[in-house]
Amino acid sequence: MPRVVAVEPEPVPDAGAVDAGAPPQVVVVVPIEPQLLVAPADGGLIDVRAQIAAMSVEDKVGQLMMVGFGGLEVDAAIENLVKGRRVGGICLFKRNIASAAQVAKLNDDMRALLADTVPPLIAVDQEGGNVVRISDGNTVLPGNMTLGATRDLQLAFEAGMAQGEDLRLLGFSMNLAPVLDVNSNPRNPVIGIRSFSDDISLVSDLGKAFVRGQQAANLATIAKHFPGHGNVDTDSHHGLPVSKDSAASLREQLRPFADSIDDGLDGLMTAHIAVPALTGDDTPATLSEKVLTGVLRKEMKFDGLVLTDELEMDAIDKRYGVGRAAVMALNAGADMVLIPWRAEKKTEVYEALLAAANDGSLPRERLDDAVRHILTLKYRRGVMTPLAPRAERLKQLGSHKTIAGQIARAGVTLLKTEKDLLPLKSTQRIGVITSEPGLAESLGRRSPNVKTLIFPTYPKDSQRTALKLKARELAEGVDVLVVTVSNARHLDLATMATLTATPVIVVLMGVPYLASAIPEAKGLVAVYSYRDEASEAVAGALFGEYDLGGRLPVALPKMPRGFGLNLKGERLKAQAAPRK
Repeated sequence: MPRVVAVEPEPVPDAGAVDAGAPPQVVVVVPIEPQLLVAPADGGLIDVRAQIAAMSVEDKVGQLMMVGFGGLEVDAAIENLVKGRRVGGICLFKRNIASAAQVAKLNDDMRALLADTVPPLIAVDQEGGNVVRISDGNTVLPGNMTLGATRDLQLAFEAGMAQGEDLRLLGFSMNLAPVLDVNSNPRNPVIGIRSFSDDISLVSDLGKAFVRGQQAANLATIAKHFPGHGNVDTDSHHGLPVSKDSAASLREQLRPFADSIDDGLDGLMTAHIAVPALTGDDTPATLSEKVLTGVLRKEMKFDGLVLTDELEMDAIDKRYGVGRAAVMALNAGADMVLIPWRAEKKTEVYEALLAAANDGSLPRERLDDAVRHILTLKYRRGVMTPLAPRAERLKQLGSHKTIAGQIARAGVTLLKTEKDLLPLKSTQRIGVITSEPGLAESLGRRSPNVKTLIFPTYPKDSQRTALKLKARELAEGVDVLVVTVSNARHLDLATMATLTATPVIVVLMGVPYLASAIPEAKGLVAVYSYRDEASEAVAGALFGEYDLGGRLPVALPKMPRGFGLNLKGERLKAQAAPRK
């Protein structure tokens, strides 16, 4: 008999009173067959299977779809999509968000479309770092790799809870985060600083703490990208990544997912990657019964929600077509399919799923089980319960914003410094060459002698010669130069600056792997983020305002994982385990 969990919504604890190592607050475990009872937010017990039995096939198929659309407000086309298909979920992107007030109204209006039936899950990709959809008064985190550099489980828990509470206040009920991929391939084009680390244990520990915090805020949490997107060198938006890992290595990289599952994780997003060591072929994990049913459901005992990544990605659409892929994904063990972009693709998916449900190629048992997972999560996370008035919610927004600065400061990692280079002094002539105006402003607040050259995040080839000449000219007129590198296209500006006699401090605001490409730099600092909090944190660090404690969360060619220096250039003492 299957073990069925009926859970009352987890209360939001006081952040200061919560131990990140404490178990999740599961209230009731009810082994019941064939009924599934779930405790909703307003009390009582709901017989989910009886509710499923009363639903039409069209209702059930609608629940399987998480859709996106263009626009900032509900119009006739959106109403027709959401209400007409009775969709189970909606995912918002940058194109849907102009401000906190606007997106809160949009979310409330979308809930209202289905208020008399089953309200949709309203999801967003809000990872922090370089994947942020909303940044208007809410908590915006520096990103996972910055948390990895802190090695601080309590900070990870508080980060998840702060982000979760703000998203709930904006009317979101689900976040497609955190990333639990282990970034074991430095050439990975899609994960990088979105990962906590290249160390499986560190990813697992921080990920589990973050999930626990976000779910403590009663926000449905979808970790990604199962079974692990970290050791590939292709972006699934443009092609099918193929993992060359052995079965043993792949199973090791499942540990962050397995540990969060054991800790009560709400849901997972699948990866469009081929794992032939597990499947024997190049079928993407999203469509593989061996991966989603065999490994995830049976071996790992996961009974939560499984959501696919976007089916419109080339790795899926070009090989299978989204309609066929949707049916394959459901039969493989997924519960919801994500189709956020083109209207015709949503129609294709709906019609394919409806036809499969009617002709039996999507078996009724599999359809009902998927709907069970969806409804259970909706009850568990209060989706069926009306929200507090919008104005009241917005007044509370951003009450935890200081957590981002705490993480950024704790994550600053000094990798190299020459004697007496740091801390900087306000009497020095300081040059700043950066794509981030926030860093120039932060340094300017600390010294009246700052000269700045701002360059584009992705400089065009036609701009590069002039920028390099300006960089050299600036370097020759200052006592010390700070140059930021957020991506590989910034390296030649840093290299040009090091050709002068002026000492250069390079600040890595993206992946730390670029450190080895700038050996001439006299100082090297990694902050893993270009968010304003990271700029403020590194400016304070360069001026010696606090002790440095950040440690490399990934291994570099000449620096081991866990490496870090203090301002004197002394190596930080060894730290055996993440801080509780």
